[in-house]
Amino acid sequence: MKQKTLVSAIKKILGAEILLSAAFMTTAYAQSAPTPASGAAAPTAASAASTGGVTQLQKVQVTGSLIRSSDKVGYNQVQTITAAQIQASGAVTVADFMRDTAANSASSWGESNPDSFAPGGAGIALRGLSEKYTLVLIDGVRVAPYAFAVNLTDSFFDLNTIPLNMVDHIEIVKTGAVSQYGSDAIAGVVNIITKKNFQGVTLDGSLGGATNPGSLGTTKFGVTAGFGDLNSDRFNVTIGASYFKQNGTTEADRPNTSSQDFSNQANGTIISPVNYWEQPGTQGQGAGIPFGNCAPGQKLVSASQTSAGNAGCAFNAANSWSLDPTEERANVKVHATFKLSDTTEAYADLMESRNTTTSFQGLGGIGDSTVAYNPATGGVTQISNLVAAGNQYNPNPGVATPITYTFPGAIDTIKTTSNYFRAATGVKGSFSTPKVGDWDWGLDVSHSQSIVDNSESNVLSVAGLANVLGPNGQFNFANPASTPNGLAGLYTSDSDQAISMLDTVDAHISTADLFSLPAGDVGFGIGTEFTHQSEYIGEYVNSSAGTTLPLDIQGVNGSRNVAAAYYQLDVPLLTGVSFSQSGRYDHYSDFGGAFSPRFAFRWQPIKQFTAYASYSRGFRAPTLVENSQSTSYAVQTTNDPFNPNPALVNTPETILEKTAGNPNLQPERTRNYNVGFELSPTPTMDFGMDWYKIDIKNVIGSLQLPALLAANDPSVVVRDATGNVQVVNTAYLNLGNLETDGFEATFRKALPTTVGTFTLSGDLAYVWHFNVESAGQTENCAGNNLCLFQPFGAAFPRWKGNVDLAWNYRKFNTDLEYQYTGPYTADAVFSGSVASMSIFNLNVTYTGIKNWTIYGGINNIFNRLPPYDAIWTLENGNLGYDASLYNDDGRIVQVGASYHF
Repeated sequence: MKQKTLVSAIKKILGAEILLSAAFMTTAYAQSAPTPASGAAAPTAASAASTGGVTQLQKVQVTGSLIRSSDKVGYNQVQTITAAQIQASGAVTVADFMRDTAANSASSWGESNPDSFAPGGAGIALRGLSEKYTLVLIDGVRVAPYAFAVNLTDSFFDLNTIPLNMVDHIEIVKTGAVSQYGSDAIAGVVNIITKKNFQGVTLDGSLGGATNPGSLGTTKFGVTAGFGDLNSDRFNVTIGASYFKQNGTTEADRPNTSSQDFSNQANGTIISPVNYWEQPGTQGQGAGIPFGNCAPGQKLVSASQTSAGNAGCAFNAANSWSLDPTEERANVKVHATFKLSDTTEAYADLMESRNTTTSFQGLGGIGDSTVAYNPATGGVTQISNLVAAGNQYNPNPGVATPITYTFPGAIDTIKTTSNYFRAATGVKGSFSTPKVGDWDWGLDVSHSQSIVDNSESNVLSVAGLANVLGPNGQFNFANPASTPNGLAGLYTSDSDQAISMLDTVDAHISTADLFSLPAGDVGFGIGTEFTHQSEYIGEYVNSSAGTTLPLDIQGVNGSRNVAAAYYQLDVPLLTGVSFSQSGRYDHYSDFGGAFSPRFAFRWQPIKQFTAYASYSRGFRAPTLVENSQSTSYAVQTTNDPFNPNPALVNTPETILEKTAGNPNLQPERTRNYNVGFELSPTPTMDFGMDWYKIDIKNVIGSLQLPALLAANDPSVVVRDATGNVQVVNTAYLNLGNLETDGFEATFRKALPTTVGTFTLSGDLAYVWHFNVESAGQTENCAGNNLCLFQPFGAAFPRWKGNVDLAWNYRKFNTDLEYQYTGPYTADAVFSGSVASMSIFNLNVTYTGIKNWTIYGGINNIFNRLPPYDAIWTLENGNLGYDASLYNDDGRIVQVGASYHF
């Protein structure tokens, strides 16, 4: 009874507040303004007209709609993030901020991922889908993706390319398959809108660092300058440049990873490298035999303590794996706008970025399953781990003895240099007609490219390894310090390069008042787009020649043209009820065409409440990695049920899998559903909620290796004369289906008081289902890590959210932020659960000194560590936590200032 009474009271209070707001509040607080009469001139971008005491809001272009509108809430949910919000968060890069948004729920990989196929890059994956399903725009225009693809297949735009000081605001369209943008906007659109028409000069700099000694530190400096005023001078040039530097950190710098000992955790073990001999003649199946005496700095461990399951001499190699790479970035952007007439503007935009990232990838070693690529056969060559009978450090003179050994000292290091360039120009304007409304039109032409070079040092030489293990080897395995020159010739280097280019031409025209109906004006827009895409990924030179370890090869060479036409029609049906129908036809030169329609409704019974719903069909074209002349080689450790040696059937071995591009791939077909509302009962309060559902048919991927080995098709599983697997040949295929749905909510409440204004806001996301079909079975990955071994693999916590309490008092702005990532079950390999994580950030800004803004803050106030996940001690750098969800930076303190003149 009490519960029913409480609910009834809340409904009455809320209803009364809405009615009072509708009756007495001015339209300045409304979610939309009155529609101008057909044929009336639209307000300029710099002003709003006032007629008869009613304020007329200007029409603006919002991401996700071709037609300009004065509505605060349209047919899509659009989350707008301002530059002030980014600064208040304490983020020092665009990527840092975007990774913490609630819609970025899983599968987003950054430059801190220790085992990425796209080192140096940072992307975003809305709603837990792969990064290739999220479209990133700069000022509403497509841009070239990062030259390397994360997870070998996922194309993405590198957020590190954008200088933070040039960001005006960011708009996130959480409704996927928006007709205006095309096939790769399935999960949503992120539009990064940069500063324009800026006057004066602003200098900004900051220093940041972790409170634990020897850990993360950042230096940032930027200058933003502009001259000319569009209205008075009829031109403006805005220039932004920034420099960012971050020192690298390793697993040795954090308490949870420094010892490489997770044996106190559930399913945890010691993950330090373990060196041991094997009994002669038992290669691949013998138990570890520790050295007689472990070398200084090493310790004897039992088989039960180690992830390898062998006793031996373990040593700490935490300093050989990066947690945060060393980074240095220099970015510059120039935007010039020219007012050709009162209704026409032209612009030119140039942007260039050079980012250098250096990361540690562990130590090289040899074992029972070490392989190198064999270019003659297209398979692998088994690299012998036998220490020769004549080697003076062989404990069994006269008998070749197998060894499992990680060489101390030289760290496998990848230096990635990324150069990004973009040039864009265009013209836009408006004109009025006496009978068919006021029209906005635009033409944009752009070229962008990403060139990324990897230079890898301290990789093992196959020939050098043979010399160390051979009869004349001069390296003492049990006591390395006694033979300081024993590894001469063991290490060499390797390199590769990737280039991605995109040319675009986009023309569009629209009107918000084509003609009038009793319920309002009809809006109409139409556009066309042409793009040329190309992708080149070169193979690692020495790895593809079979002369170095580890095996790491991908080669891609493809291009295509895409022509598209799109439209949007907005029709008011009744007072407060409108309908939008849009569509897009894309024709790809490499597989054909597809049409994507969208239907949307909007209901606004009062100015303080708007509800919307949409349904769209779309598609995702295969990436150039998936359907071009591409080849990717990867080694996996698994059992071969048809191993010619029966004793090894249940013993994991290293197997080479070759995945080829498939020109016969069909696009993935998608259906997107979205229902939501936004309520603004007072000028200081907003609340919105959305339900979304995304169905993807014919998901592109490759078959799982264990299933291919079990089928043992000789055209797929290629074996040598003895029956051992040389290579497993597969290709990208249209496989099963993927379906995800969930809820997202945003809220804001401002409370003015005598001691300042307090504002509570937040955004929350809940993943209800994430169903992935594979091999005829469907797994719900929401709330667990069952999708870990999918191409986009990561864990999917159901909950993610941010709650923000801001206090604005006189010249102080204080911001306390709470970030929450929910728990998930670790079902992929181990049984158990992974805890949630809560982080508090505090940032303060002071503007009381003329022309100065001084700021500082503490992120991760309580120095929280990421929750432990045992599977990440076996994969990806021995982290012990999911690198797509968390970092291990610890408590970060930052101070900075900006000066405007």
